[in-house]
Amino acid sequence: MGKLVVARSEESDTSFFSFHAKIALFVCAPQIAPAHAMRLALVAALVALAASRAEGARGLLQPPDPEPSRRVPTPIVMWHGMGDNCCDPISMGHLKSVMESRVPGLYVHNVMVGANPWVDTMEGFFGNVNHQVKEQCARLLAEPRLAEGFYAVGFSQGSQFMRAVVQRCGGGERPGDGRLVAKRLVTMGGQHAGVSDLPGCIAYEGNETLSTYCRAAETAVRAAAYSFPARDAVVQAQYFRDPLNVKKYLARSAFLPDINNERDLKNPTYKANLLRLERFVMIRFSEDTIVVPKDSAWFGAFREGTGVAENDVVPLRRSRLYAEDWLGLRALDESGRLVMFDCPGQHMAFGDEWFVANVFEPHLLDDERLEGPRGGRLAREETNAKTER
Repeated sequence: MGKLVVARSEESDTSFFSFHAKIALFVCAPQIAPAHAMRLALVAALVALAASRAEGARGLLQPPDPEPSRRVPTPIVMWHGMGDNCCDPISMGHLKSVMESRVPGLYVHNVMVGANPWVDTMEGFFGNVNHQVKEQCARLLAEPRLAEGFYAVGFSQGSQFMRAVVQRCGGGERPGDGRLVAKRLVTMGGQHAGVSDLPGCIAYEGNETLSTYCRAAETAVRAAAYSFPARDAVVQAQYFRDPLNVKKYLARSAFLPDINNERDLKNPTYKANLLRLERFVMIRFSEDTIVVPKDSAWFGAFREGTGVAENDVVPLRRSRLYAEDWLGLRALDESGRLVMFDCPGQHMAFGDEWFVANVFEPHLLDDERLEGPRGGRLAREETNAKTER
């Protein structure tokens, strides 16, 4: 659910060359025979060439990097929301540029489902989410720039899809072992506990094409979310949770009950792979009326047997999923690796400045800020009052 809405805000090193020029002057000094001088000059030139390749032209006078892995920033992988696509220049394409422009050498990979951006947009309404996750696992594994690991980001429905990628295909320990190395997971406005109503099409009233697709998906979900073909072909049906019919949801829903380990038979790999994360960051939109309930961004769900109108939400830390630790969220929380906070405003409406200050800099950079109101144990303690109501 939810297309991204962003509000825009708007050295060279010569020591290598000077050092090797001195070598050349030395070996060609008059006191050395011309033939020997020429051989020594050739050797010096070859040494210089080899050194420039090995050292990345950093200069032999500079000390070696004690942390060579820091030379290239950890890449970022982002999965967009409903109605959006990988490359829209005013949403995902723009956000990619915002981050890459701030950190030299940073690679940001935007997930594209299918063959092109148009198909990617349509697959946000109609498609099999399990197939989409499998496709992205294969594509990410085939991307050499991600082999050493990456930070995963999901927006709106892309949040639970990216989490599925981490749970099903993560767990990598080294390049080439056939598993993804997901280091951190950041989700914004996700539907981790599903949605129980579908008011989201209001967001597309200004776009006739997207509005038509959204209304068609909404009609299919309301009519038969857990029946064929909707449960396998309508994306929103695959994370629709009816609190008045949870047994049917568990038995027939094609996607969400599995990745949430809600069924009797648990998948231990899902928990193990989430526990490998350095950090799992979940961001809720404070005025969200598109995701119902909005606390689904923090795994909050309507109490079983109650209707949407009653608005009786069971927060994460009071749920069985947390108490029995089906996904490892309690362990992440107790170790200070589960971060939960609000973004002020409506669903997926934030500006560049807010994103950079609250998400990019503290959670998506290698030299992150670990202390303060947006990170670690302090964030967990500050959100207790909000989530434990």
